[in-house]
Amino acid sequence: MKSEIGLIGLGVMGTSLARNIARNNYSISLYNRYLKGSEEGVAQKKIDQYDELSSAKGFEELSAFVDSIQQPRKIVLMLTAGDAVDQLISQLEPLLDSGDLIIDAGNSHYSDTERRNELLAHKNLLYMGLGVSGGEEGALNGPSLMPGGSPKAYELVKDLLDSIAAKTSDQQPTSAYVGNGGAGHFVKMVHNGIEYAEMQLIAEFFQIMHQAMGMDYDQIATVFEQWNQSDQKSYLLEISAAILRTKDDQGSIIDRILDKGAHKGTGSWSLIAAAELGQAATMISSALFSRYTSSKKRYRTKLSELYNSKNQLIELSIEDLRATYRFARIINHHQGFSLIHVASKKNNWDIDLAVVCGLWTEGCIIKSDLLYQLQPILKSHQLPLSDVSIVELIQMDRPHVEKLLSSLIPTNVPSLCISNSFEFFKQMLQEQSSAHMIQAQRDYFGAHGFELKGDLTGDSHHYNWNN
Repeated sequence: MKSEIGLIGLGVMGTSLARNIARNNYSISLYNRYLKGSEEGVAQKKIDQYDELSSAKGFEELSAFVDSIQQPRKIVLMLTAGDAVDQLISQLEPLLDSGDLIIDAGNSHYSDTERRNELLAHKNLLYMGLGVSGGEEGALNGPSLMPGGSPKAYELVKDLLDSIAAKTSDQQPTSAYVGNGGAGHFVKMVHNGIEYAEMQLIAEFFQIMHQAMGMDYDQIATVFEQWNQSDQKSYLLEISAAILRTKDDQGSIIDRILDKGAHKGTGSWSLIAAAELGQAATMISSALFSRYTSSKKRYRTKLSELYNSKNQLIELSIEDLRATYRFARIINHHQGFSLIHVASKKNNWDIDLAVVCGLWTEGCIIKSDLLYQLQPILKSHQLPLSDVSIVELIQMDRPHVEKLLSSLIPTNVPSLCISNSFEFFKQMLQEQSSAHMIQAQRDYFGAHGFELKGDLTGDSHHYNWNN
């Protein structure tokens, strides 16, 4: 009997997803490339290793793998984004029949997904860009899934995706059709951008408590645990507290980790997309640039010695910290959903922000109670900062944010993400911004023109400044 689905690429994520699929009673064929001396018999080894895969079929020859799958074939790719995906598609294409579906479940750039979707459509093949979040644990036990592509492609695998996805508090699967073309991968990309900022925020509060307030790791872990029992509950808070409590016979594990933040590209992709769409993703940029700065370890050490950098202890209440954390997270999510909203309009994806919000409530790295709070707001077709309940929270938290930021000024503890959340908020409150000075400068040196107040035509005007 032929398999219901095939999966290519048996790294950590691919293996976990395959086990999840098999555990949900879908027959599956597995393929991994053959490289003599390094990747030999990979599929069969996985089948032998995991009980869930005992009935799976393993292959190292692509045509035999394709032939083992029921038509219309549904084949999941779990490959590194870029050329590897294009090369595999070119190998698969002549082996497939009209109506077969390729599902790219890696972190491909959404523009590549749009290109591949269009290319394969001309050959009567279906293509889906599937955002998958949750890491190894999520892929195994229930990820957040963000499928994009044609509705026809989605209908072929809807039941499968619903089965393997995480479930919300009301037992709904965290999988739903996002939009056509590259919508699924775009949403996953922004998810990762929000994730960058959420991680950086926790890192900044950790540093404030440890270096500026003199708190030890157990004390900070207790604060994170308390927040995690409130309306700020999140997966990232949970693991951050666990990290701080993890010790062995050499002491705290975190003390042995070099302070250089790595990244795999999706944060920079989000920032580039925001720039192309004219959106202020200041939280993502702060988080990304903080990782870039952290990589300059030797130079940072040199400057610390050159400037005789020492930290000055300050006093802040736990409520100052908690309120500021909530404030910054609201801004971060507002910016992320705004970015998706603008991209959806430009690309005619028709993305429902409330649906996306629901997909992120469970199964993914940024899952949190805040997303449950934001979903009804997005259902009413408002962005977070426009909602009355959010206005009340922001107004309540603002004095604490101001106190925290002013207290940090005499210290050497940076707060790039926290600071930028507040600066963005202040900019958005301005009925009259400073941009008329920018426009005057541009017109003075470059005759770029400007719009006039009260002129609803949008016509450009120029003033002869040198007269």
